[in-house]
Amino acid sequence: MVAALVVILGSAGTFLAANVISRNATQASRQNFDASSQEIASTLKLAIQHEQDLVVNEGAFFVENPHATQAQFLSWISSTRTFSRYPELSGSALVVIVTKSQLPAFEAKSLQHPVGVLGAGHTFQIIPAGSRPFYCFQQVAATSRGPSITPVGYDFCDSFLAPALLADRDSGQGQYLPYGTGKDELLVLGTPVYRDGVTPATVQTRRANFVGWSGTSVIPSVIVATALQDHRGISAAFTYIGGSKNVSFSAGHAPSRAQSLTVPLHNGWRVETYGALSGGGLFTNGNSLILLLSGGAGSIILGLLVFVLGTGRARALVLVRERTIELQHRALHDPLTGLPNRALILDRIDQMLARARRERSAVAVLFLDLDNFKDVNDTLGHAAGDQLLMQVGERLSGVLREVDTVGRLGGDEFVILAQGSALAPGAEEVAQRVLDVLRPPFDIAASDTPLRVTASIGIAEGMREKSEDLLRDADIALYQAKSLGRRRAVAFLPAMQKIVDERQSLLVDLSAGLVEHQFFLLYQPIVNLATGTFNGVEAMLRWRHPSRGVVMPEQFVPALEASGMMVAVGIWSLQEACRQGALWRSQGHHFPISVKLSAKQLESDDIINVVRDALSSSGLEPSSLVLEIDETTLMQDTDETADRLRALKDLGVHLAIVDFGTWYTSLTNLRRFPIDMLRVERVLESEFVDNAEVSVLERTVVQLGEALGLETVTEGAQGHDQRRHLISANVDTGRESLFAKRLDADGVDRLLNDWEGEPVATP
Repeated sequence: MVAALVVILGSAGTFLAANVISRNATQASRQNFDASSQEIASTLKLAIQHEQDLVVNEGAFFVENPHATQAQFLSWISSTRTFSRYPELSGSALVVIVTKSQLPAFEAKSLQHPVGVLGAGHTFQIIPAGSRPFYCFQQVAATSRGPSITPVGYDFCDSFLAPALLADRDSGQGQYLPYGTGKDELLVLGTPVYRDGVTPATVQTRRANFVGWSGTSVIPSVIVATALQDHRGISAAFTYIGGSKNVSFSAGHAPSRAQSLTVPLHNGWRVETYGALSGGGLFTNGNSLILLLSGGAGSIILGLLVFVLGTGRARALVLVRERTIELQHRALHDPLTGLPNRALILDRIDQMLARARRERSAVAVLFLDLDNFKDVNDTLGHAAGDQLLMQVGERLSGVLREVDTVGRLGGDEFVILAQGSALAPGAEEVAQRVLDVLRPPFDIAASDTPLRVTASIGIAEGMREKSEDLLRDADIALYQAKSLGRRRAVAFLPAMQKIVDERQSLLVDLSAGLVEHQFFLLYQPIVNLATGTFNGVEAMLRWRHPSRGVVMPEQFVPALEASGMMVAVGIWSLQEACRQGALWRSQGHHFPISVKLSAKQLESDDIINVVRDALSSSGLEPSSLVLEIDETTLMQDTDETADRLRALKDLGVHLAIVDFGTWYTSLTNLRRFPIDMLRVERVLESEFVDNAEVSVLERTVVQLGEALGLETVTEGAQGHDQRRHLISANVDTGRESLFAKRLDADGVDRLLNDWEGEPVATP
């Protein structure tokens, strides 16, 4: 009886304990599912906040440029690398209200510079058709796939978005809504823009100061799929229910008999997640089945199993807490380096500013960008680039105090926050320590040799109203540092903002100058120093701006190089010079024409086809074309540059090094290039008659040219004494004002007719 009682009681206890295990397993699975669902919703919120940051930045651009043109907007989009930084972004635009009286002017402007697609017959058509007191049209727009496909006359205020747009205008608040149909459904984020960038206090003043709506369209499936990373076995739906518009964006695959959880967001949005729960029934759960089978072993085993049940439940709760902490960490840290991400960086800047206000201490943000990091990804692969970024993050973390912050914004951009005593020696000293810690080479598995890395740093110090302002000023200073060369740190100055604005204006003007054919060429005659006979011309680029007048190359060529437009302008210059040279040859004038190649043009093998096409289309003999290369350009990538120069030489053209004498080119490297002539840099000719050291240096360069069999050309003689000295030094030819000024094509024609082979002067 006792034995039976023990068996009965033991079996009953085992059965009850097995039930508890089964329920706890299901509960723990539910807790994990709930935590994952909350993480997915949190990630979606952060992704939308990230997109809203872009909308706010665009709003700031429109506040400063309320009448921005399509070209200005596209230039801003390009300069801020918007589509590369936001891969999920489909398009961006500014929508403005156009009253019925303003419609003719807007229509005329749209026909001349259409933002989107015009109607049949190149006409402006209002869609939906009809006469209304006002319309809402796109003023500027950009898409990641090219020109906007939205009709120019599409009235957003007669669409599903109309109530939200007008409500946002009156409330001063932005929101995000679905837009489109079927597979083309997008997530639209918008915010109203007011004059001076300040939201007025009343509805009446908001309407009076209203500029337009700044908005972006995002591919929802991309951000939903991103939120589901690291969540296997779970699917999610980002759903909107409001009025007549019900849409859902989903990703992932829901298992059969999945459980669901709904997390409400706001404004009609919610996140629904689906996933299967583990645990099962009493006989399908492994732990409970084992407990049932082992219950006959007696009360001792039963007691041990009950103990395991209790401790197992405690471990499950600990795991849930650890998982929650891990999810919070992931939401605020860079997944590659483990450093704080943009959201956490901005929060810490706010904390740093608040602490500085209380303690009256110094604060600084250092914005760091690796120089030429793209080359690492292109040559060694992205895995090597990731290894380099992780090692850079480790070194930056090691050089600062624990109370300071190192974060990664993305790509090769890092941010360092310093305050208080860390800035006692000055922010520039902190920046120098950072540059020094990056000086030793990095050992990367994908590279046989250690990599040397340099960085540029922008520094912003002092109080700001918002964290974004301090980060923005550091970014502006970083741009200035990169423009000055590698491995530099530059502190922000208020004047830099003006420089940024002027640079943007210059880039817009240069883009328009290329389209509107504002560039032209002047030709500098080159003569034989000994005989004074005409030896050729050098083509020189100029820019005739409608309001700036004639702009010299040193004022706009660096901007062309930095923006990449120099390639297109260089192609035009080469084609125009070859065309003019061929025209002179057809008139019986046989002399070479020199054209300078930019560093950007020599970065690609396309330069060979460009030169070949220019010669072919113009009919100019290759031997009549001299391509000039700056001495510093030769040293940027000597192996590839030498290969391209040999290919150009094979076309039959002549090659010249210009500004020679800066001593960037070693004798070993000079012999590698198929050069025909040296153009001596001007510093060697200034006052050399009276300066013995310069005279010796100048003679050395000329003797070097003779030893290598190269023709030497002087940048110019300032008088007949200098000319005689150059002749005695065996300099072959010269150019500039002693012989003739820079001329347009007609001026060269007149000069050729006047000279007719006669010397221009006697030695």
